[in-house]
This record gives sequence, structure tokens and C-alpha cells, in this order.
Amino acid sequence: MAAHLSKEDRDEMAIPSYRHSNPAMRWMAWRRVEVIANRLERLCAGEDDSTVLDFGCGTGVLLDQACRGAQRVVGVDLVLDSARMLVNEWNLDVELMTPDEARAQLEPDSVDIVVAAEVLEHVEPIEDALDMFKSWLKEDGTLLVSLPTENRLYQLGRHLAGFHGHYHHDNAASIDRAIRNAGFRRQSRSHIPLPGPFAIYWVVEYVWPG
Repeated sequence: MAAHLSKEDRDEMAIPSYRHSNPAMRWMAWRRVEVIANRLERLCAGEDDSTVLDFGCGTGVLLDQACRGAQRVVGVDLVLDSARMLVNEWNLDVELMTPDEARAQLEPDSVDIVVAAEVLEHVEPIEDALDMFKSWLKEDGTLLVSLPTENRLYQLGRHLAGFHGHYHHDNAASIDRAIRNAGFRRQSRSHIPLPGPFAIYWVVEYVWPG
């Protein structure tokens, strides 16, 4: 998969982190995926007809878990080549769309869960993405996100992973504030690997009251 992408797209999708030679770096990359997947499994439990939308699905690393619990799964990204490779390889029943296609094709109030993992820090203005989520989500639907703290420990991790430069528009605290200002109600927040200054990522669950 990595061989078919540009370096910029590989970095955006965190592929070097998943394959890093340092076991601690690999663990951190996969740990955030594990936490989100576990939340997704819980949210889908007992729901026979739910729709999950993975916004910024990237490599499609969460699509398999979504397919296990949801009747309909939609993956949205600007670059769909990697997700398409995974969907075909694993024979997953997933609809892949660009953001423009999703905006045109998805019905209002048709999605139960929107997942946005490691994506909102790249979006500007974030309010446009949040408006889309609000239009797609059903009443009491869930927005599940993972966010980088951008603190010193996070920056050290990026340096050790070989990433340079700053391309995130916001951090976990500012994005959380924007989401709540948009009308979402925060339900829970987890810190990876530990709270306080040791938190590299937040995994946060919100409810859209409708």
C-alpha cells in the first residue's frame, strides 16, 4: 500500500508510524486504533441497522471493525486509493466517497456514527466539517474522534518517528472546544497513553442532540 502513495499521503495516513522500527512507536500508533475500534464495537453493539461513516478513512484501518457492527459503512477521504485496496483485498462491503461526493449523495439525518480519527487537525476551517457531520447525523448520533495534543511529548514522538515541520491547524484542546461550541455534547474522553502531560492523543465521544 505504501509503495503506491506519495510521501505526503503516506505521512498524512500515518503509515510510517504503523510500520516503525521502534516497537514503542508502533505500539502508540496501533494503540489509538485499538481504543477507537473498541469504542466503535461498543457503540454498534445491539444495533442491527446502524450506519457508520469514517471521515478521513485514510488506509481504511477502521473499516473492518465498522463492517462487523454496522449494516452500512461509508468511507470518506480526499485520497481513496489505499482504502480501495484494503476494501478489495478484504472483500469489505464499504461505500467509498470523496467529501464532495458524500456531501452530494448522503441524505440528511442518515448516519448513526461519524468517526474522525486523526483528521480534524488537518481541516480548516473545522466548522465546515462539523456542519457536514451535523447534517448527516441522526438525533442523538455519535461523533467519535481521536486528536493529537501537540504537547511536548507528542512533538518528541513526531521527531523520533521522523516527521518534521508543522502541518496541524489545531490541537486536541482547541478542536474539542470547537466541537462543543458547535453544539455537540461531550460524553467521554480517554487519554493515550496516560492523562496529563503524558497524553499524546485524546479519544473523545460526543453526542449530537439534533
